[in-house]
Amino acid sequence: MKAQENGFMFLSMEGKVKIPFFQRTYVWTEENWEELLDELLNESRETNFLGAIILKHIPTASGKSKQLEVIDGQQRLTTLSILLKALFDTLSDENKRNCEGDVMAILKYRKDYTSPDYDLRIEHSQVDSEAYKAVIENTSSDFIQQIDDKSHLILRCYKYFYQRLREQSEEKKRFLINRLLDPENKMLVVIDLEEKDDEQLIFDTLNTAGVRLTVTEIVKNAIFKRLIELDNKQNAIEFYKKTWEETFLRDEETLKYWQTERSTGRLKRDNAEILLHCIGVIKGFYDPNKHTLSDLSKLYKQELKKIYSKEELKKFIKEIIDYAKIYKEKIITLSEGKTYSFDDSIKRLFHILDVLEISTFHPFILFVFKKYNDEEKIKKTFFELEKFIVRNMLGKIESVKNYPKLCKQFIDDLNSLTNKLNEMDWSKVSAGLRKISNNDAKLLLFWVELYRRYKDNRYDEKELKYEYELEHIMPIKWEEYWDFNYVPHPDNSLTPEEQKRDRNEKVRWLGNMTLLKSSLNNEIKNNRFDIKMEGKGRKKGIKHYATLFITRDDIVEPYEKGDKVWNESKIEERTKKLEKEIKGIWGR
Repeated sequence: MKAQENGFMFLSMEGKVKIPFFQRTYVWTEENWEELLDELLNESRETNFLGAIILKHIPTASGKSKQLEVIDGQQRLTTLSILLKALFDTLSDENKRNCEGDVMAILKYRKDYTSPDYDLRIEHSQVDSEAYKAVIENTSSDFIQQIDDKSHLILRCYKYFYQRLREQSEEKKRFLINRLLDPENKMLVVIDLEEKDDEQLIFDTLNTAGVRLTVTEIVKNAIFKRLIELDNKQNAIEFYKKTWEETFLRDEETLKYWQTERSTGRLKRDNAEILLHCIGVIKGFYDPNKHTLSDLSKLYKQELKKIYSKEELKKFIKEIIDYAKIYKEKIITLSEGKTYSFDDSIKRLFHILDVLEISTFHPFILFVFKKYNDEEKIKKTFFELEKFIVRNMLGKIESVKNYPKLCKQFIDDLNSLTNKLNEMDWSKVSAGLRKISNNDAKLLLFWVELYRRYKDNRYDEKELKYEYELEHIMPIKWEEYWDFNYVPHPDNSLTPEEQKRDRNEKVRWLGNMTLLKSSLNNEIKNNRFDIKMEGKGRKKGIKHYATLFITRDDIVEPYEKGDKVWNESKIEERTKKLEKEIKGIWGR
């Protein structure tokens, strides 16, 4: 391994510079572009050190052009070359003519010196190649107009630099082009690796500058490094293209899907990392009781050391690909505006898990999808999981901290889920309906509403969006308008202190809660029952916002028939009614 300080012009002395198959795609964003450009435009700095570039020479036949692989620094090299092209495109015609030869010597090369044709100096992987080629070969005056916020990051990078540089004076741009082309501006440390050097190891350990490698990239590198060891590099590349690249990097849309983050409890992780975590749990080398997410890449590397044949490793890779296809097809992404119906049981499960911020059971869900081809068996298993989640949400029978352990237990023995369900005491679930959080109450009432619509043909609209506001009919702050002079407590045997304590408890029972299409005005929501129902002046009441049957049938209709009282007895009565429905759904 040899290291040498160099200016960016060093690239003009090389041949083809290839981004190898195991490298990540382009990931730098505006924050990185801004930092780079501001550094280079700062005239107070005599030199600009931008970091290291690690290259490895690819053996070529005598007389053929030199070729190199970029082991680290491809984000930096790519961004600098895009900056150079954007700068060149904004120069005056005279300055363009004067520096064109030097600029093009960096961006392009001739592999055949007798040919007039030039090739791109940097060869990108499949996902980035088209966008990069478009930038370097662009000569169109309206090219910049075709780039928007949804365009490839490489195109957006070019647009950012182009627009920033258009604002600079010609003198400032001349300063910048001289800085980029000056061989004495030692902005890079170029590290040349020898044949014996382990590029994968160096790639991992020198991952300190710029945007750090993701867990997925580290795992991918480790997997295909191991495949190269067990087979050979060319075969590994071909297998990589057919499997990993096709599944995770086929196009920008695919790449974006796997990079999209989901909330997993307090953390956000992208789909690819969640997938790898699920596989680790399913296969048993990630133990939720012993390991943390920071251990994931290390555990994959340890697992790879136990694989001693290329056939076994290829089988492992194909298993990852199979799970990836199932994950992408089956693990639903819930977005705002999505509608739900009770008969879509799989979407119902994902919605309940999403609202409760539970991602622990994703490995089990993925495992079940892969294990069974029978849709009814899948739905039956998922419904058991759903019943377990809902009952435990209410009864607090199992600690949520035990969910990782239970997930692994359910994977190892599907009967254990049924057994766990049978052990759950409904009396604890029932008690949970009488001390329920707003978030849990909103979720239950929403699905009770959809259950009623599903069971009763009187209700034409079977699908709803999850966009309602929870309302306590008797307000939490009841003392001003709902004190015992206005709304007497129905149990005269209780002391005043006991009555107050009882009312404070029952306002938090599920029977005192409903869902409205919009929140009530603050002046209305704590007011007496008739004003809460009717509204006051221009401020609307419950009757106006009662689009759901759990509100219209349970609250509004009795009120309009003359039942103008809402007290502890009504809360008890409605809680029992709702419990019967909840038991009918999740107690069977």
